[in-house]
Parts: sequence; structure tokens; C-alpha cells
Amino acid sequence: MACVVCGNELGLWAKLSGRSATGVCKECHQQGRSRLEVLATSAVASQWDQQFARGWLNQFEEVARKFHIPSDEASPLRFALLGNIFKLIEAPDEIAEADFPFVLELARQYSFTAASPDHIKDAIFRIGTREAIQHWENGEAPSANCKGPVLQKNEKCYWEEGAGLRLQRIKRHYQGGFASVSFPVMKGVRLRTGGFKGYPVDETVLESGGTGVLHVTNRRVCFVGPQHSVAIPYKKMISIQGFETGFTIQTTNEKKPGIFIVRHPELTVQLVNLASSGAGNDEPPKMRSRVTTGAT
Repeated sequence: MACVVCGNELGLWAKLSGRSATGVCKECHQQGRSRLEVLATSAVASQWDQQFARGWLNQFEEVARKFHIPSDEASPLRFALLGNIFKLIEAPDEIAEADFPFVLELARQYSFTAASPDHIKDAIFRIGTREAIQHWENGEAPSANCKGPVLQKNEKCYWEEGAGLRLQRIKRHYQGGFASVSFPVMKGVRLRTGGFKGYPVDETVLESGGTGVLHVTNRRVCFVGPQHSVAIPYKKMISIQGFETGFTIQTTNEKKPGIFIVRHPELTVQLVNLASSGAGNDEPPKMRSRVTTGAT
């Protein structure tokens, strides 16, 4: 049996490894895989150009077909190439407007789903969020079909995403020890006096409030989950601060802040700031498409 690429006879390696089913010899298989590996890293040291990206992807698919690279080998390398392309798209402070439909095109072409690698889903989410922010800053507010909270009159939902809730609790414990003295009252018997000498200490701890969906509307930030639900009107919001895994909203007359865990706090905080800065504006936001992965 001859190799379908070079025409040489398939060797013992092809038979033992099961490659005879693909009809490709060891040398051609290694050559094809090496080309895919080079293409997968081509974007790392390159400047962003959408035409170059299309060329890399087209070459990748041509090489995979020509050398009959199995799907289980080609798929991780393909996702590596796509991940590097997304990094180039995200690199500028402002993503080019023409790149948003390009990302949407790739999402449809490669059918990104919940089963896609995490770095791909994360990149799609970041780009989609930045698209919403950039359009919003230019006066085009996003729109989301919020199914969790009951919207008030003239309330519109701009954004929603999966999130976690943290509840701030105060736990009290006592520090100190026993202080006592003893003295004899009769032969073999001593009387001990005194007792516990300590002081109370209040400790702030964070407990999990479960997971749910965070909704950003023109009136408030809402978290809706099976265990707990929280609604914070913008008129009561004093400040919003991000940290490594989420953000905190401080409110008036509230000792317990709203603490939310989200994928990219720096982006969600921008969305909340945009929504709160226009609080009270009942004009309907303009509709537009959003990049999605098909995953929740």
C-alpha cells in the first residue's frame, strides 16, 4: 500500500500505529504535523492583519487535508492558532470595528460551544464585552433579554453574565484565658476563685451565596440565583471597586456591600459605570448583534 501523499510504500510504523488507515507514511505525517505547528505559532510574533489571519487559517486547513492529519491531532493546534489570532485582535486599546464581525464569522465557522477550550471561550467573551463597551461609549447601548429579574416600568436590561455572590458576615469569638488563684481551706482541700478573662473579637468573613446571573439595567444591578438574590439601585450606590476575581458595590446606609464574582471584573465594572452614569434615562437603547459562544 502506497502513501497517498508521496507515493512511497507504507512502512511498519504505519501498520503498528494504525496510520495505515489514513494512507500516510511516517515521514509525511511528521511533515504535515510540523507545518501545522508552525502555522499555530505564526501569529505570536506578527502584527495584526485580518488578511494574514485568513491566510493562516486557510493554509492550516489545506495542510490538514493534504496530509490527512487526524482530527484529534489537528484540533488542539487549530485552537492554538485561533487563540493567538484573538490575542492579536485584543492587543490594541480599542478593537477595530471590522474585527468584531470577523470574530463572529470565526465563531460560526468553527462552531464554538461550551465544549470548546476555555481559552477560546474566554477570548470570545472578552471581545464580545469590549464590543459592547466600545459601542456604548459611542452612544449605542447594548440590549439583553433578561429573564431573571422582574423589570420595573421603563426599566431596560443592558447586559447579563454568569456570576457568583459573596455574603459578608460578622463572626464573634473571644480571646483571652482563665485567670484564677487557689488557697487552702482545710487539709487536702483548696478553693479556686476567678474566671475567664477575655474580650470579644469581631471578624468579617465572606461566605458563598451561590452562583447565578448578574443583570445590569438602566436602574440597578441585580443578581439572581437559586440561593440568594440581590438588587442594588444606582441611586443608593456610593462606589464600585474591582478586585482580582470580582467587584464590590458600596451603598448608602448599608454595612454589607454587594460582592460579585465575575470573569473579568475590569470589563464588568466599565459596563456598570456606563449604566449608572445614564441612570434615569428612559430612552430605549439601540439594538445590535453580540458575539456569543453558545455557552452559558
